[in-house]
Amino acid sequence: MSKFKYKLLTSSSSVIEGEKEATSKIDLINELRKSGHIILNIHQITKDKKSGFFQNRTSKKAILPFTQELATLLEGGIPIDKSLSILLSGHDNKIKNIVEDLLNGIKGGKSFAEALTNHVKLFSSVYINMIRAGEEGGVLPQVLKRLGTFQERLQKVRGEIISAMIYPLLLSSTGLLSVGALIVYVIPKFSQIFEGMGISLPFSTMILMGISQYSIKYGWALIIVIIAIFFLYKRIRKDKNISIKMDQKMLKLPVVGNLLWKIQISRFARTLGTLLENGVPLLKSMDIVKDVLSNQYLANILIDIKINVKEGASLTLSLAQRGFLPEIAVHLLKVGEETGNLDQMLLKVADNFDNDTEQRMKRLVTMIEPMLILLMGAVIGVIVISMLTAILSVNDLKF
Repeated sequence: MSKFKYKLLTSSSSVIEGEKEATSKIDLINELRKSGHIILNIHQITKDKKSGFFQNRTSKKAILPFTQELATLLEGGIPIDKSLSILLSGHDNKIKNIVEDLLNGIKGGKSFAEALTNHVKLFSSVYINMIRAGEEGGVLPQVLKRLGTFQERLQKVRGEIISAMIYPLLLSSTGLLSVGALIVYVIPKFSQIFEGMGISLPFSTMILMGISQYSIKYGWALIIVIIAIFFLYKRIRKDKNISIKMDQKMLKLPVVGNLLWKIQISRFARTLGTLLENGVPLLKSMDIVKDVLSNQYLANILIDIKINVKEGASLTLSLAQRGFLPEIAVHLLKVGEETGNLDQMLLKVADNFDNDTEQRMKRLVTMIEPMLILLMGAVIGVIVISMLTAILSVNDLKF
């Protein structure tokens, strides 16, 4: 049995919140529907609590349920200001102040999209422009529903990538800590013993002891160098031309480069498809998508492609000429342009690439895990064998 937190809207427009145990989310939804109330939100209760440094990240996660609940209320015919008032009465402190500010903005004569621009750190340009298009087209409830689906899919993909990387990172960290403990703490103890005995040590042991001594004596300098390199890297990345060249080289890396490229293509296709589906003009959508991509090389290509499209060229043809998309995606988008279903084809491309990326990530992690174990085992094994060789050489002493 899992514990869930739910939020319901009664016929009198009041909000009911509560917690309930159920075998699954589906079973709880079926049970709550019997009450006759509108289900606003249901989520499983987790024990992890975040505060301080993680507060902003937690607030961003709260945007998804906020979007889904607002879409449900608007679909029920409740005006935007009344809907926000209902959410304000039920939301926790992580987003309560934001909802209150949005409500005040709308009461002050702003549109919903204009009110959202006061919180650009939480609401992306994709979010705001889709809301603006929804308001202009009179389809805000549908747009919010699609936005919820869009955000949910992005969170799922991001979660899959993070989950795939947790074990390799944990394994690497544990191995480095183990090696560090041996070099800084264990080996110096043996060094003192060997020096007192005055024995001739094996070459490998002497090298190991030298590494240990230098690590203890100049370890602080190494830490400073690593920190300096990190900040230098951050500074260099601010230079647009250097950043473009670095990102281009990243895409050429063996194995990883192709994976990074497909992640970016998936993000491009899903964002552009969602924007077009909700009535945002193509040229405006391309401006937004350019800012969504984290790879500056691909983002820079989109600038040139936008110029070609503005001059009347085909989007698919421009993407194909610059090698932005793989051949299969080009064929799908070409069909989408010819049939007037470009937005749906973009979303289909995004789904295909997401599935392919997930499979590649699993294979990559499966390949990396044994390699990390062998590498860490070999390093620790060399250290242990070097020390054992020195210990056994004690037998060569003549008393």
